[in-house]
Amino acid sequence: MLHLLAALLAILGGGAHHAARLRVAEPRPFEVWDGRLRGRAPGVVRVRAGGRRYTLVPGRGGGFSVRVPHVPRCDTTVAVGGRRIPVYGLPRGALRPLAPARDDRRLDRVLASLAGRTTPAVAAYVHRADGSAGAWNAGAEFEGASTLKLPIMVAALERIGGEPRATPYWAPFQAITRYSSNEAADETLELLGGSEAGGAADMVAAMRSLGLRHTYMYAGYLTDPDAGGGPPPVGAEDPPPASFKYTTASDMARLAAWLADAAAGSGPLVRHGVSRHEARELLYLMLHAADPGLVGPGAGGRPVAHKIGWLETSRDDVAIIFTHRGPVVVTVYAEGPIDGTVYAFGRAAAAAALARDR
Repeated sequence: MLHLLAALLAILGGGAHHAARLRVAEPRPFEVWDGRLRGRAPGVVRVRAGGRRYTLVPGRGGGFSVRVPHVPRCDTTVAVGGRRIPVYGLPRGALRPLAPARDDRRLDRVLASLAGRTTPAVAAYVHRADGSAGAWNAGAEFEGASTLKLPIMVAALERIGGEPRATPYWAPFQAITRYSSNEAADETLELLGGSEAGGAADMVAAMRSLGLRHTYMYAGYLTDPDAGGGPPPVGAEDPPPASFKYTTASDMARLAAWLADAAAGSGPLVRHGVSRHEARELLYLMLHAADPGLVGPGAGGRPVAHKIGWLETSRDDVAIIFTHRGPVVVTVYAEGPIDGTVYAFGRAAAAAALARDR
């Protein structure tokens, strides 16, 4: 604690902050943030975060890398040397790669038991930060609905190679993540591949290149206002009927875990062109979803970045829960007669995933 206090002296006093020469590498605007401050400055820098003020003293050469101890778990603004940086605050230590998935048979049994109490066909995959993972029916191909908008956005990020907010993708990304807009998804497909069908083909190819071979869509989304938009053993115990837009709980859990890894600067998405900043911006947007989905109500108030999907006979959720131990991925798919048991399944799957985080 002493070294932190030496770097972050909680005082109001002076010290020129040289704003014109300040370089802040972390956080950048519209990112998820767990308290880490990195950058360079020629002198002491005044910082305001979480309602508290600090004076940051750079080390030799002007570099600084410290962690602010108090970060609100919500939309907030960090002021560094007078520069205001909007971010979404996460628990301390939340941005770290997940350990490789290894089967937790107890968790498998819990998910199987929960599935037995649910009316429609369901699937789930859980991947905790420590690598323990469980699955039920996770290899079955379910109607992907609007959860396929997540791989569409990831495929677009592979192409951007710069600041997403400076591209035509940013506005549709906002509408997709907040309201699951079909029109915005179709616009993104057209930007990606020149047409809805071309963009869909490009998304499928991008997922295939990552090894996700059970994620598929043909063309775009309906825009009618009434239309909805080792690891554990991966089997298909109870597959629903085939669809022209499909995926599996396993595929989407792997993609969500890789997005969390990319936000920590590692993993296959980084090697495919998705930068840490791009991943953190997409997670920032996903934290602003208007619909709580199936997983959020069981997350105990923890921040949840997610993408839902729904149709008259399906409910889906691809979620990343941020905890002080790191990210926890939970994917839930349901297809058939939708009733209260579907929502109970999502809440219970989230609670089981977080059982070690109490």
